[in-house]
Amino acid sequence: MFRTFMKKINAKKFAQVLINELEGKSEKESEKIIRDFVEYLSVNRLLSFWRDIIRSIDAAWKEKYGVSTILIKSALPLSEKSKKSLLKLSRGAEVVEIIDPELIGGAIVRIDDRIIDGSVLGALNNLKSVLTK
Repeated sequence: MFRTFMKKINAKKFAQVLINELEGKSEKESEKIIRDFVEYLSVNRLLSFWRDIIRSIDAAWKEKYGVSTILIKSALPLSEKSKKSLLKLSRGAEVVEIIDPELIGGAIVRIDDRIIDGSVLGALNNLKSVLTK
């Protein structure tokens, strides 16, 4: 799989290939692919590219799937049904859940650089802003 690459390939291309190879694979299959990948880098004296490849994985994932990280901050934990739906919709993005009792209710969702504030506190702050203008 990785043996078809020339030595002068860039980190972004390595990241894209690794993501494509891991797609739809089980944990056991993924571990073998990663082991083979690291072995390929080692044999071809390319381990010095490892950090660049790791940095490129996030960008390649975002390019392929549109989103790399979803952070959900809510007052209460998400229900199992909500978690399953979110994981299905996220198409492999990293989903991080943070419980923040100070939110009172609702949630704040951060999708990479975009923030959607659906919290009670956010609504109150918006109302305050409108009323004080």
